[in-house]
Amino acid sequence: MPLPAIRCLLTGLAMLVLAGPARAQEATPAELYDRLVEHVEAQEDDLVAFRHDLHRHPELSGEEVRTARRVAERLTALGFDVRTGVGGHGVVGVLEGAQPGPTVAFRADMDAVRSVAEDPVDYRSVVPGVRHICGHDVHTTVGIGLAEGFAAIRDGLVGTVMLVFQPEEERGTGAKAMLRDGVFADVTPDAIFAVHTTPYNLGDVATVEGGMMAGRAFVEVTIRGDGDLDAAVHAVREALGSVGTLPPEQAFQTAPPGFVLVQFFGRTDLAEDGRAATVRAQVMTAGYDDRARAKTTMLAALADLDLPGFALGTNYDEAFMEGVNNDSTLVALSNAGINAHAPEVTIRKVAGAVPAFSEDFGSFQAVTPGVMYFLGVSNPETGTVGMPHSPTYVADDASIVVGTRALAAAMLGRLAAD
Repeated sequence: MPLPAIRCLLTGLAMLVLAGPARAQEATPAELYDRLVEHVEAQEDDLVAFRHDLHRHPELSGEEVRTARRVAERLTALGFDVRTGVGGHGVVGVLEGAQPGPTVAFRADMDAVRSVAEDPVDYRSVVPGVRHICGHDVHTTVGIGLAEGFAAIRDGLVGTVMLVFQPEEERGTGAKAMLRDGVFADVTPDAIFAVHTTPYNLGDVATVEGGMMAGRAFVEVTIRGDGDLDAAVHAVREALGSVGTLPPEQAFQTAPPGFVLVQFFGRTDLAEDGRAATVRAQVMTAGYDDRARAKTTMLAALADLDLPGFALGTNYDEAFMEGVNNDSTLVALSNAGINAHAPEVTIRKVAGAVPAFSEDFGSFQAVTPGVMYFLGVSNPETGTVGMPHSPTYVADDASIVVGTRALAAAMLGRLAAD
């Protein structure tokens, strides 16, 4: 072989060595989704058993030791980088895909609530007076389903998946505690998702742009001075209540956009000398603009009070509980992902927020765009209804795979957007 030809051959071989093996054609989002679902559906019995175990061993806010341990063990076995003890008993799992890309997160709350009603399911709670009647056992298991699914497609995944298992949602303190403790210290996700069980039928999910669950502000007004204290208390309550657009009896009804509902807490606390009292109330709104407007109007109403001989001290926490405010662009992207990959899941539009129903998922949404989906867990065929916090609450086990399919599609839709 002539010397120039040998040199050409050697150069070509060197380039092949440096380049490494030919890269396989990247999988499409649809192909990745199909692989993910195939794996999750094969794990359905195991996921149901996991949920039943959590249901049998519910833990109250701040006591989620066993639940957190089970979650961390499962994530570690699947190859996630795991942090524990975040903001209390919070657990964070991170899975980097084969190629760099956006980071998408899913948040699941883990705590249960007090309930003395008899548990109507075979896998009933063994902890007296404590039950999962808000569906957090389902939320957590959907998170584990996503962990299983994304771990199975890691070799084709472009981007990173973060799973956030949150304590103390029922107190409204868990999300803030995790944020203070650096849940996003290494990376802030480009989007965060969540589900919440609701009485929608099995196979349905629902969401809406903007305010979906009410946020709550907390106001405390201390009244001190000489004079008619009862009259001063009445005037303060009138000023606070004047901001409301709904009567308290509508707290459990779907409210129109822009609503403000003011709810007072118990009796005023009188000082022993009879010269001081405290008025406390919560202010429920659905949107950020409504919240800001309610605060401005309420503080102005207090400032306009004419109470000779009395001084007022006001503490106003406008984000006592953030509620849920969904990013409109992310709603469109995630709905498109579900429609494309999981057309068997029906997406409904939430009619409006119910003032009494709050959530602290909005604390994460205040940091990064987020979307929550209501997950249907009721089954007309068996007569079970998943109304959160009701004594007869039952969530159908089949909702686990439905929730996992829907959220995996939504998250892949966001990953593919970049």
